[in-house]
Amino acid sequence: MKRVLGWVCGILLALVTTFWCVTATADLALSAGIYGTPGTYKVERCYDTNYSRKNSDYDCHGDFTPDSGTADDAYYMPLEDTGRDYPDGTEFDARQGIEPETIQRVGFWGVVGELWQVSICVVVLAALAYQAIKPRGQAQRREAHRREPSRRQKIADRVGYSVVVAIPVGILSWIAMVAQPTP
Repeated sequence: MKRVLGWVCGILLALVTTFWCVTATADLALSAGIYGTPGTYKVERCYDTNYSRKNSDYDCHGDFTPDSGTADDAYYMPLEDTGRDYPDGTEFDARQGIEPETIQRVGFWGVVGELWQVSICVVVLAALAYQAIKPRGQAQRREAHRREPSRRQKIADRVGYSVVVAIPVGILSWIAMVAQPTP
């Protein structure tokens, strides 16, 4: 029963993480400028939506102007969960996604702001895959007496290496995102 419950929880965690990974990867691609309409976002006002003041959560209001347009082509676009309080009047390069309400900051800081989420997803999914692939119980004891690891153990080790790489990438990008200078 314990093993079945572990598999069910692991599968549910993998599904939730996969959904988060797909959306974070799409936002990362938008921030990297791979797709979308380029333009400029001008912040009118940001406010903290978390009234407890313990963990700030900022929403901003402003205008998005496509690069091919003029100031008259600017249209109102709210940004939710920006992660930072941009000063009024701040302008930054942005891209609009396929859905009109999807705006992401582009360039180095935009990529850093999304990279940590993708890294966390990779860590969780790779750790779950490692747990599912690695030999268990009696197979693991037999593995200890062999000179050459089994193919299954080699695959599990390679999946484990992705965790070792993704953790520092995620931590460093999160630190860079938190420490980024205010535009």
